[in-house]
Amino acid sequence: MAAIFAEEGDISDFTLQNGLKVIVMEKHAVPVVSINLWYDVGSHDEWDGIRGTAHLFEHMMFRGTESVPDGDFDRLLDAVGGDNNASTSDDHTIYYERLPAGELELVLKMEADRMENLILNQEILDTEREVVHEEERQRSANPIQKLILKYLRNSVPKGHPYAETPIGIMEQLDTVSVETCQTFYKMFYAPNNAVLVIAGDVHPQNAKELTEIYFGPIPPSLDLPKNPDLSVPEREDKITLLEKSSFDIPVTFMGYQIPPAKHEDIQALEVLNSILSGGESSRLHQRLVRKDKIALFSAGQPMTRQGPGLFLYFAIYFPHIKPKKIEAAIIDELNQIKQNGVSDKELIKARKQLLASKIFQRYSASSLANSLGNAEMIYGDYREYGKEIERFSNVSSKDIQRVANSYFNDSNLMVMHISPENLGFGKKLMMRIASLFM
Repeated sequence: MAAIFAEEGDISDFTLQNGLKVIVMEKHAVPVVSINLWYDVGSHDEWDGIRGTAHLFEHMMFRGTESVPDGDFDRLLDAVGGDNNASTSDDHTIYYERLPAGELELVLKMEADRMENLILNQEILDTEREVVHEEERQRSANPIQKLILKYLRNSVPKGHPYAETPIGIMEQLDTVSVETCQTFYKMFYAPNNAVLVIAGDVHPQNAKELTEIYFGPIPPSLDLPKNPDLSVPEREDKITLLEKSSFDIPVTFMGYQIPPAKHEDIQALEVLNSILSGGESSRLHQRLVRKDKIALFSAGQPMTRQGPGLFLYFAIYFPHIKPKKIEAAIIDELNQIKQNGVSDKELIKARKQLLASKIFQRYSASSLANSLGNAEMIYGDYREYGKEIERFSNVSSKDIQRVANSYFNDSNLMVMHISPENLGFGKKLMMRIASLFM
């Protein structure tokens, strides 16, 4: 780990008595510091009746405390030249800040304050609930995004913690009370359920003193629930969904279930994804777009989580092409890898692409903070971030062939074919485009 970060500076960590894990990464290239505060709570932690509450809290956390009233968090950061954001996933909720190094104390003070003293009342709940409703309306107005969410919900059995996306179920969110929100807040927004990452122009001793001052007095949660069971039972065969959409162009999604993010096969799967969909020289682009001339575009991305994830591919194609032809072409490419592996040239290129991406991340304090926090949450040890680079370097052609045979099977596959409701203008346009490829 020391060698991995030798050029950036030193990395250290400590844990406060209340359970808060703090990771400090020195990077003095520019006078900027990035802060990530990770809470180990996401949509998979919600119980039936409150689906969407984790994401709702992402909004309510900005509504203020007695010390930092509504709107002041953003205003105070903006006044010193800083910015901030937040996100909620199936597994975690993250709050990000980036600001001049001399203002570190300001952020730590405000983050500690809202970890313990957030104001929750009916007016705030109603207002932020309506904001979430508007987000849902916007997503529903996007026909493809709406179907992607449906795809993700159906990729696991009904009732599974991943069966609902972070946006939640609006009917349930409408019945969530202030009292339930207070229970959720006290349960999950606590130092022993969080990881604080500070990266950039920072001195570890100063960071430790400030975190002890502001976070040290916060009591730990005594009601943290056990982690839910995220395992997914094996299926006997693939799942196929046929959907109609107002989108003018047909789209096919294909996803294979893959193991959790900390599994030893993930790096090999990421290298395989680069070979399959990493740019115009990738196998799927060459097969679908160049050789067979049946698609306009194809892409893929491993979607990793604490629990089982998805190796997801999609193709946008011409209206006169049968969806089964797209599906068959993708499966054929996968079968070729299962049978024959990949060439040394493909393997070397894919590894270089991924290694370059990891190395470039080290030049940004924000990316470093995110990567270290992510490794801590996934593996329970931020040092695994450095080890990931070594794992990518060691992926072999045999590893690629092995993981392809392990996971690219019908029992792991879910397909969604989306066809336009009205081919009209879209068909004419696509036929003109298709003629350029013929």
